[in-house]
Amino acid sequence: MKNKALIVQNLYFDYMEVLSSKKTVKPSFLNLNGLFGAVFENKKKEIFKNLSFSVNIGETICIAGPSGHGKSAFLKIVAGIVKPQRGDFYYFGEYLPLERFSALEVAERQVGLVFQNGALISNLRVRDNIALPLRYHGRYSESEVKEKVNMAMDLMRVRGEADHFPHTLSVGVKKRVAIARAWAMDPKLLLLDEPTSGLDNYNRNNLLPLIDNMRQLFNTTIVIVTHDLLLAEELNSDLVFLQNQKFTAPKSFNEWLNSEESVPRELFRNIRTVF
Repeated sequence: MKNKALIVQNLYFDYMEVLSSKKTVKPSFLNLNGLFGAVFENKKKEIFKNLSFSVNIGETICIAGPSGHGKSAFLKIVAGIVKPQRGDFYYFGEYLPLERFSALEVAERQVGLVFQNGALISNLRVRDNIALPLRYHGRYSESEVKEKVNMAMDLMRVRGEADHFPHTLSVGVKKRVAIARAWAMDPKLLLLDEPTSGLDNYNRNNLLPLIDNMRQLFNTTIVIVTHDLLLAEELNSDLVFLQNQKFTAPKSFNEWLNSEESVPRELFRNIRTVF
């Protein structure tokens, strides 16, 4: 367990989804559902059932799979934003019981999450967006905040946009600012949700070395949810697929490329024509 950044065991998570049946009922003032010709009911939907996952310190691992199977939900659970019904969590060898499970407790273990859309604050300039979590936690003097913000902007090459507001930024720059904000908090484990989505080839190819620099320079552990399977090849990382509420064993890009398993075979279909 000493070399593990994260261990998740026996994870169970479900939520109640609202469904409409095709059954119609007679309209009445006391039955508004009937006015729409449908009956609505809550139904429990299982997302994860006895799921396990682990990643080594300083390792990058990519998570892929069909849409709607819970990949982003998994990152939010690991970040403490969503609380599961059951599960054992170990961050850098330290057990975090569910009764203490929260975003703040997880952040105290130096875990950072970058949302797919960046989640930048629209009325704050780039430098203030990056400084926001530093000021919120109140651990640093203003001079220390400034130093950390400048280092983060330099790492992600957004110093030139320091005084810009988010609406003036390209998608690629917004992604880098969001990662800079997470990195400013010195994460030992960084969770990235679809970091290359919406990027053209130029911005994508500029972003990947910056992500890999974090691993090489700071030994940051990085977990990436992605539909961009080539990331695993370009970042020299293992790849796991989420299917049937569980993760597959991790394999290299080339191993999956030649796999006959159903999910990777389908997702790699277009890539096989290139390789």
